[in-house]
Amino acid sequence: MAEKPDYVLVYGDTNSTLAGALAAVKLHIPLAHVEAGLRSFNRQMPEEHNRVLADHCTDLLFCPTQTAVDNLAREGITGEAPHRIGVHWVGDTMYDAVLQFSEIARQRSTILDDLGLEPKKYLLATVHRPYNTDNPENLRDILAAFAEIEEPVIFPVHPRTRQRD
Repeated sequence: MAEKPDYVLVYGDTNSTLAGALAAVKLHIPLAHVEAGLRSFNRQMPEEHNRVLADHCTDLLFCPTQTAVDNLAREGITGEAPHRIGVHWVGDTMYDAVLQFSEIARQRSTILDDLGLEPKKYLLATVHRPYNTDNPENLRDILAAFAEIEEPVIFPVHPRTRQRD
């Protein structure tokens, strides 16, 4: 409260995203959400609840895709309500980061040589969402699918996943 922010900016669909959204709403501070409108339509995923609830609290919604804009419109979030500043299709910040840093990675990285891989002849996978890691059957199914893939799968294990048996 001492900082008196013009906006609270939340990103993504984590529990901290929802916590920030709720804090902003309760303190009457305008809220902006980056990655607004993304939906899996799977209400068993905790992140899906975070996405929906955060978006319904948000004043300024930054969407990565037109599909995200359309998802919000189907939920009645169009930027036209009196308290909303707007819904904006701004592009995908994660994709932008990949574009920005891919040339640097190509120039500096030795990981392909270190792992004995050829460019474009491997897959990279991460598994970290609670829906995938906290249910042993889901995690087993994902790992079994990796084993069936013909190409090498590089799987840098996220700390959340590493904690599972």
